[in-house]
Amino acid sequence: MAGPAHRVVATAGHVDHGKSSLIVRLTGIDPDRWAEEKRRGLTIDLGYAWCALPSGREVGFVDVPGHERFIRNMLAGVGPAPLVLFVVAADEGWKPQSEEHLEILDVLGVSHGVVALTKVDLVEVFDHPTVRGLARYLQDRNQDVTGEPTEPTEPTKAWPL
Repeated sequence: MAGPAHRVVATAGHVDHGKSSLIVRLTGIDPDRWAEEKRRGLTIDLGYAWCALPSGREVGFVDVPGHERFIRNMLAGVGPAPLVLFVVAADEGWKPQSEEHLEILDVLGVSHGVVALTKVDLVEVFDHPTVRGLARYLQDRNQDVTGEPTEPTEPTKAWPL
């Protein structure tokens, strides 16, 4: 098997866009471990989850906080990760912490990622302006965006861009 047998992927994105919920759907593991996180419905500290892909390769996820008050924890989580799962809510689109997280990823040199569009059930149609606008926005920032949105996949409804 070429390459490492396991990969580490960090989440990134604005607060309340569904990073932790997406990780639960992908892995079955809730990365929010602390009672305070459960009470507030908000990731405060780094969370961890993992799963095996059909190929047998293992993937570990580092779920980071999206709130600006917890940016130090976000930095600690994405810093060593070679790949990011960037989460954007379809009903809200690009937000301030989305921009801040992308700038941090740029500074850290994280150059590989997948954009997951969450909360698509809250928008009218698949070709919502968020989908096309996000791709254009990233391309305008000289991000290497390849591919097209794919059809929604259950249960995650994530699109690689």
